[in-house]
Amino acid sequence: MTNNSWAQSVTKAPPSASASVCVRFKVFFFRPLTHVFSLTSLQQTREINGEIFVDYVRPIVSGAFYFLGISEPLQVLTWYHYCLTYHHTQAHISAYLQGHLIGTITRNITRWFGDATLVLGQYSLGYLDGYTKTRSFSGQVTHVGVWGRTLSSREVLQVARCHGNPPGLVISWDDDWILNNSSFVNLEESEICERKEPKSKYIKLFAMPYHSAVKACAGLGGFLPVPLNLKHARDLLQVMKTQRKLEMIWVGATDQLQEGVYISDHTGEEIEWQMWGGNDPNGLQWQNCLILDETFLHDYPCHVSRDSLCYLPSYREWTLKGPCEEDTANYKYSLLHPDKGQLVFRGYYQYEIIEKNESWLWRNVITDNVIARLPFEENRWPMGSRNWTLETEVCGKRGKYSLQLSSCLRHEFTCRDGSCIPRTRRCNQRPDCRDGSDEWECILVNRPTGYHHTLPPPSHVPGTPLPVTLNIRLLSLSLSDKDSYLEVTYHLNLTWKDLRLRFHNLKSASRLNQVPVTDHYKLWTPTLTLVNVRGTERTRVDEEAVITVHRRGVPIDQDLSLPEDVDIYQGAENHLSVDRKYTSQFLCDLNLQLYPFDTQHCLLYMQVLSAATDFVLLDMNGSFVTYEGAIHLIEYTVISVSLQTNNSNIMGEAEVSVELQRRVGYPVISIYVPTVILLILAYLSLIFRQENFEARVMSSLTVLLVLAALFTQTSTSLPKTSYFKMVDVWLLFSISLIFFVILFHVLIDLARDGKLSTSSSSSNKGSGGITEKEHQRRPQGISTVKPITEPSITEGGQQVRSFITETGQQVRPFITRGGQQGITHFERSSSSPSSITSRWFLSSGTDIEEEKNKTFADKLFKHALIFIPCYFGIFNFIYWIYIFA
Repeated sequence: MTNNSWAQSVTKAPPSASASVCVRFKVFFFRPLTHVFSLTSLQQTREINGEIFVDYVRPIVSGAFYFLGISEPLQVLTWYHYCLTYHHTQAHISAYLQGHLIGTITRNITRWFGDATLVLGQYSLGYLDGYTKTRSFSGQVTHVGVWGRTLSSREVLQVARCHGNPPGLVISWDDDWILNNSSFVNLEESEICERKEPKSKYIKLFAMPYHSAVKACAGLGGFLPVPLNLKHARDLLQVMKTQRKLEMIWVGATDQLQEGVYISDHTGEEIEWQMWGGNDPNGLQWQNCLILDETFLHDYPCHVSRDSLCYLPSYREWTLKGPCEEDTANYKYSLLHPDKGQLVFRGYYQYEIIEKNESWLWRNVITDNVIARLPFEENRWPMGSRNWTLETEVCGKRGKYSLQLSSCLRHEFTCRDGSCIPRTRRCNQRPDCRDGSDEWECILVNRPTGYHHTLPPPSHVPGTPLPVTLNIRLLSLSLSDKDSYLEVTYHLNLTWKDLRLRFHNLKSASRLNQVPVTDHYKLWTPTLTLVNVRGTERTRVDEEAVITVHRRGVPIDQDLSLPEDVDIYQGAENHLSVDRKYTSQFLCDLNLQLYPFDTQHCLLYMQVLSAATDFVLLDMNGSFVTYEGAIHLIEYTVISVSLQTNNSNIMGEAEVSVELQRRVGYPVISIYVPTVILLILAYLSLIFRQENFEARVMSSLTVLLVLAALFTQTSTSLPKTSYFKMVDVWLLFSISLIFFVILFHVLIDLARDGKLSTSSSSSNKGSGGITEKEHQRRPQGISTVKPITEPSITEGGQQVRSFITETGQQVRPFITRGGQQGITHFERSSSSPSSITSRWFLSSGTDIEEEKNKTFADKLFKHALIFIPCYFGIFNFIYWIYIFA
């Protein structure tokens, strides 16, 4: 850095409204702000100034400066073209790099430029004096020009590509210049005008075994070449002979996995082009590697030391992480490869890393002071993470110190050997580096000094409580009617932010960001107590719990003072969550009045146990509950689940409401359908033969007993309540209906016997006080009769038939004087005429009573057939209306 090294144009630019300045430059060493040129005048100092940095440019017009970022960082020892244009009418300031527009800025006022002089390499506070050495330019400049107008984008691109200068040039590079501690050098125009693009190149490595060469080349960001065809092989041979003076080199492929099948170390694919020299391949399993010479491919033993060419697909910027530097450019290096074959890492400021006397030296080229040393016996290559020996104090330390030299990009991770892998593969539980170092030291959570896991973290808004989100996933539900509790299997998730923490290498997939079980007790986690459970329960953070970090923000700017590649995320932007599976029995106040058509509302009460609502509260906006229904309830259907939070009390509370609708299929099949069938059977007993009283009554009583057993079984399976349940009403109704059926059976039978009539008791009694009915029930030896003769005429003109019994006895009916056949049973024909006559007169009144009793019984029968369905229908109408209303 110096303030007396500069170049000044002898020619002055005349006054103009607009102006443009262009320059081509190559930086040797960057400064905190590297000043390339100043267009300055005696009337108005600092007319137009051009400053550059590693990742931005800074135009200055009339003392006002603006920052414009660039997409690709600038590199040392590389030619760039830089232009600034000012448009007077529109007051636009445009910046161009490599002929492409970086950005346009609008100046608040317009102004004219006076007589101006162009100064190269310094930043002038006054007119041609007051230079600032911390902004001095270290490097080369050429193709400088000043125009008294605004160049168009096409004209700027023309100048950047060395296609000549557009008209309007007022200060030319061909004019005279005043030099101070600077000089002119002659370079090839092709070197100066080369386009700034990533260029591939070959680096010669000294003789070493094959696997060492592969490792060293990977650390440099390249790979050993594999000839793809004959032309590619000849190009490699051309590089070997003309540029590096090599006779043979390693080819990056081996057949160690399968003899005769050569796999590329870089792509992992089988090589297709195989043109062998001599009588190769002939080494079998003793020669698994390949070399390339002027006769093309040969198999070769891998342990022998041979030269190699390392192919670098593109130019990469190197970074030395670990020192404590104020300017990020002090961490930047470029890889040089002098003809002597040694590697040199050239720093952007004043540092470089070179190999000398069997050691790697990190030195300050300005002060010629060795800062650190890495002997070959410790590590042959400086790439990757290495333990250097500090000879000068760095970050207040001496002795062994870890430094990382890497060419990996921002989104890549540097393995210990210096090779690069995508940073997303860091700590993904799969080793991707050759040495597996990407899975070493996978620290997910970084706790600051003084962190207390018993104290709740502060909120992102000072003075407000920390919001905690509660998420519940119900997996299975089982409601016990008898014991009145709801058994719930669920996942309980609590999510919060801890501003005190920092997280490393977070993945987009949260399952890869799980905190190790050994660190669970080191972090603060919210705790809930379950209020209405059987016993005492609360949430736990144990081996079955999973604490996960959810990436929501972006990593902070990388701290280059840390000798490792790590993405650091702030706790204020990324969530922590603890998830665990529980099975709890929550007490439920059942209302079984409408059983089995009931709907139950069960509540799950929870309360924050970690801290009062002054410090921790439940976030009502983000909390929710879901029912996945993975295991369906046997007896119930989940209608709805909901979650409500309450932070008005001392402790935050949450209430989960579960609404269950009973499945009526089983109760209908096991209770209602059987009772209906039994009622139908009881009803059918009414139409049995009336004289078969025993069968009718026994059928009804059997149905009644079955119903009573069903009633008892149903009542036993349900909790005992002080109120009737609808199933109880149904069963009681069924029992009452059968009671009415039996009652009708008794009434009908009594009516047929005449016991329901007050006059029938005396008129139906015969001699000896025995009624006609009882007489009929005595065993008389009477059989059925049938007519055997044609009707004969008796006195009174009536026709009567003679009948004969099955035993062969002849009987005939008696005719009353009124001409009516009032006899209802027949005597044997062997009886005496006087006996038959007496029975005729005795039975004439009895027959009338029998007919009346039969008619009354038939009326009761008809009433029973009507009453039972009506009773059933009216009850069901009221019953189902009450249930479903």
